[in-house]
Amino acid sequence: MPHVTIRQIKRNCIVAALLVACCVCVSSVQAESSAAEAGSAGNAAPSQAGAHRMNIRITIGSASMAATLADNSTARDFLSLLPLTVTLRDFSDAEKVSGALPKRLSEEGAPATDAGAVGDIAYYAPWGNIAFYRGRGPDAYGVIKIARITSGIEALNQPGQVRVTITRAD
Repeated sequence: MPHVTIRQIKRNCIVAALLVACCVCVSSVQAESSAAEAGSAGNAAPSQAGAHRMNIRITIGSASMAATLADNSTARDFLSLLPLTVTLRDFSDAEKVSGALPKRLSEEGAPATDAGAVGDIAYYAPWGNIAFYRGRGPDAYGVIKIARITSGIEALNQPGQVRVTITRAD
């Protein structure tokens, strides 16, 4: 067994204590940074989209839905496409989806994954299309919520393909 002095033991304990202290400091800084980001996201000043939330109208035949755009870069990019007419098809019991949009939308600041809920309208980045949720969707890579339906969601209950026109309501 090698000979270890008390001085070496003290030195090793000091080094270990410093490493633990560094790890605690880094964890604290990361936690504070995450909390600050979450707080600023919830209390953010109005975005470049305007002083209030932008409302859109979705028309399916004679039925109409109202929705409010999310405050994110993807939704603002989507707004630049309006007015827009697309055909939606049933993708599952939970979703009606469009074909590819005329252009890819910004994914800046978007979460890596998300799950659509009843009433959500989301951009699906891998396909470059939009999905209207009439049921709970799975947590999936590339789902970015762009709007929330506020009225008329029953218009999505039509089976098969439907042609929809999306316009600014404001």
